[in-house]
Amino acid sequence: MLKASKSISIEDLNQFSDPIDDETHVPEKKRRIPGRMRWYVCAIVTGLMTLVQANVHVYNFTVLCMQEEQAKMINESLSRNETITSSLNFNFTKFEQDLLFSAAYIAPLPSIIILYFLTNRSGVKTTLMLCSVMSFLSTVLTPIATYYGFWYFWAARFFQGLPTAILGIVVSVVTCHWSTLSENGTYVSILAAHYQIAPLLTMPLSALMCSVGGWSSVYYTQGTITAILIILFAIFYTDKPSDSKYVSRGELKAIEDGKSLEEKHVEKSKTPFVAIHKDSAVWAIWITSVGGTIGFSIFLQYGPTYLNKVLHYNLSTTGWTAAIPYIFSCIARIVAQPLSANCSFLGERLAAIVSTSISQGTMAIAFLVLMLIPQSWSSVGQLCYSLVIVANGLNGVGITRSAQLVCKQHMSFVYTARAFYNGSVGLFLPLLVNWVAPNDTHSEWTRLFLIIFCIVFVTNLIFIIFSRAEAAPWTIGTAEVDDRSEHDIEDQKSIDTTTTVEKF
Repeated sequence: MLKASKSISIEDLNQFSDPIDDETHVPEKKRRIPGRMRWYVCAIVTGLMTLVQANVHVYNFTVLCMQEEQAKMINESLSRNETITSSLNFNFTKFEQDLLFSAAYIAPLPSIIILYFLTNRSGVKTTLMLCSVMSFLSTVLTPIATYYGFWYFWAARFFQGLPTAILGIVVSVVTCHWSTLSENGTYVSILAAHYQIAPLLTMPLSALMCSVGGWSSVYYTQGTITAILIILFAIFYTDKPSDSKYVSRGELKAIEDGKSLEEKHVEKSKTPFVAIHKDSAVWAIWITSVGGTIGFSIFLQYGPTYLNKVLHYNLSTTGWTAAIPYIFSCIARIVAQPLSANCSFLGERLAAIVSTSISQGTMAIAFLVLMLIPQSWSSVGQLCYSLVIVANGLNGVGITRSAQLVCKQHMSFVYTARAFYNGSVGLFLPLLVNWVAPNDTHSEWTRLFLIIFCIVFVTNLIFIIFSRAEAAPWTIGTAEVDDRSEHDIEDQKSIDTTTTVEKF
């Protein structure tokens, strides 16, 4: 046994340990990382999640096309004194429309926990493939389902919504596996941007296809794009970068550099369910996220209806008018995430509070203006609508950063629970709209905006009071290396080397 281990230099011990590559002494941000496969994977996964989410939103616009097409068909038949033989009826009652809106949001609620454990057991690739195929089939079969009646249509909507339960899990797990530590903020912001990109794709596409091929062509077009992305995902994605033949050694080393065992196998970590649900900072994340989701979803689900019924935009204008703000929303999310992560002069907690307050404060102001303006000020209404959508791009930035810092390796579960609570908004919101604005009049929507203003304001206040930026006690036990300095890493190497000599 070697006793005087402290007096021996590192150079003397090199014979007992593997040589350390000089490149490891260069900070990752200053090194050029070889290979781009991780970014191709990011693009493919983001694209597939976008289509899964977009397939849910397609009804939000096509319901207007369906009703307009049926009205034209009836008018043409009456003008020619022909008997109307079609059994289709798209003039749904307000209650039936609410059922169709909420159908896609009911499905994720019971399935999200099942998919969480299925992902832990089978991996992201298998689970997301199954969910994507379900989304594809339910989308392309929707036009057929409508011919069989309302409840078949409702079932198609239900199975369109079910796959969205996995998307929050995918964002966190894929980021942990495929992103380098220095690129983590940008990577997660791109993956999470699928929520903004989905309506950006669906609304103008629906406006175009409705005028060219009818409402059913929208479903077939999005189904085709979904199928293409499923094939690309099956070919290029692997649950671990080390299993991919397209990842170079240098890129794999950069991806795995500095990650703990739990980070590399994040879906296998034991989750302290009770401790998480007792943490006020986690509840602040969830509650604020729900408040922002309510503010965003009122226009995500009912934006086309509001623009068409209340502000009186025609259908072709509605599609593009509803979609344009999502471009700036995507840009805001992708740019703001890394900026927030690097605002060291503010401190992590204050940076998260500022970005969240800017987002939800802008939403609250927009809803306040919408309450006060007369119906004739449609251009101001359109501006406020746009501000709410763009502000939502910033909404997840502070919340996501706070979740990363507080929850560490358990962010996957916190994101899953967040998706569950956010999903309940889609179930609750149609009931609220049907109760407050059953006739889609300007005065009814004014009352609705007042309620949403109060919700957004209060939930943001909760985040300001209870948010934290320190790792929660229930994360201790994992060496979270992104908080360690280079000096800490060198100390650990010295300890490991000394231990090796003593054993020798």
